[in-house]
Amino acid sequence: MKKMILIAFISLFLVGCNFQGATTTLPVTTIDTTNYLEILTVEDLKNMEMNKSYILMADLDLQGENWVPIGTFKDPYLGNFDGNGHIISNLSISDDNQYNGLFGYTKGEVRNLEIKDFNIDYDAKLLSYAGGLAGRISGNVDNVSVTGNITVENSRGNTYVGLLVGMAEKSDDSLLIQDFIPVILNNNIATGSIEVTGEKMVFAGGLIGKSYNSRIYDNQASATINVKAIAGLSAVGGLVGHNYSGLATGYDTERIALNIAIYKNIVETTIIAETGLNQAYVGGLLGYDYLGYLYDNFSSASISLNGSKNNAGLMIGEDWRGRIETSVAIGDISLVTVEDATDNIDTLIGLSYNPDLIESCFWHSENSGFTVDLDNVTMSDLNYLPWYETHLNDWDQDFIAMVIALLE
Repeated sequence: MKKMILIAFISLFLVGCNFQGATTTLPVTTIDTTNYLEILTVEDLKNMEMNKSYILMADLDLQGENWVPIGTFKDPYLGNFDGNGHIISNLSISDDNQYNGLFGYTKGEVRNLEIKDFNIDYDAKLLSYAGGLAGRISGNVDNVSVTGNITVENSRGNTYVGLLVGMAEKSDDSLLIQDFIPVILNNNIATGSIEVTGEKMVFAGGLIGKSYNSRIYDNQASATINVKAIAGLSAVGGLVGHNYSGLATGYDTERIALNIAIYKNIVETTIIAETGLNQAYVGGLLGYDYLGYLYDNFSSASISLNGSKNNAGLMIGEDWRGRIETSVAIGDISLVTVEDATDNIDTLIGLSYNPDLIESCFWHSENSGFTVDLDNVTMSDLNYLPWYETHLNDWDQDFIAMVIALLE
C-alpha cells in the first residue's frame, strides 16, 4: 500500500512539473458538422478528410479494392457521415489494420447507409477490432444496414468483432454522471456470419462485439457466429458479446435515468463456441452483462458449446446485477461434455448474481437438459397476438408483428 501511494504521489508531482520551462500549446482541430461535402465516386470516399462531414450522393461499388479503413486510433474520423439512403457494396479487407471496417475508428455520427456484401478476412497478431461499418466507434449510429462476413484469426491479442461494429464506447470523457452522454445505436440491421479464432480473449456479437455504456435499441441482428478462444475467455452474444453499463455503479436510479439501456431489439442467431482454458459466456442476446438495464427484447438462439467452463443462457450467458424485464428468449443449448467441466446452463440466464432483478421475462425451449419446467410459454402463445397484449402490454404492435413474422 505504501508503495502504491508513493507511486501516485510521484505521478502527480511529475504531471505538475514543466521541465521545458515553457507552456506547450497543442493545435486545435476544427470539426465541421454543419456543412456536408458530396461524395460521388470511390475516390471521393477514399480521400475524405477526418474533420469534415460528408453526404453520399450515389451507390458505390468497391469491387477490386483492398479497402483501407477510414480513420485510425491516432487520427479518427471526427465528422458526420450521411449515407443518404445509398449503398456501398463489395467492401473487402484482407490486411490487418487493427481497426477494420468501412471506417476504422470513428468518433463522428454515421446514418442512413447500407453496406452490402462486405467481406473482412485477415490474420492478426495484436489487439484487433472488426465490423462491417467500423472496427471501433464512439459516435452515434442510426439507420445503418450491413450484410456480410467476417473471419479473423488472431495469434496474440484480444479480438473484438461485430457485424456492425467491433466495439462501441462512450463518447464523453466526463467523470460526472450528470454530464455523461452515451453512444446511441438505433434502427440498425446486421446480417451475416462471424468466425473468430483467437489466442487471447474474444468478444463477438451479431451487432456489436463489446459495448461500453451504450444505448442500444430498435436493432435487428441475424447472425451465425463461430468462435474458438484458445487461452483466453470468450463472450459471445446474438446482439452483443460483452456489455458494460457500470458508469453509475451502485446507483440504479441514476443509471436508469441516464438510459444506458438495451431495449426493443430482435435477434436470431446460431452460436458455436469453443473455449480452451478459460470461461465462455454465451447468450442468445448478450454473452456477458455487467449492470445493464434490458427490457422489451426478443431473442431466438441455437447455441452449441464445447469447453470446460461454460456459462450459457437463451438470453444471457452471465449477468452481474443487471435489470432484465419484459423480454422473451427461445431456442436450445447443446453441450459437448468435457471431463471435470464447470457448467452453468439455464433457460434465460446461465449464471445470475441477482435473479431478483429479473421481472416478467418468458422463455421457450425443447431442450430437455434444462432443470426447470419446460415451456414457460408455448410456441402457440408466441404466435398469438392476444398473448402479448396480456403479458407484455408495453410492446407496440409493430414490434409484436416483427416477432411473429420471425417465428412463422
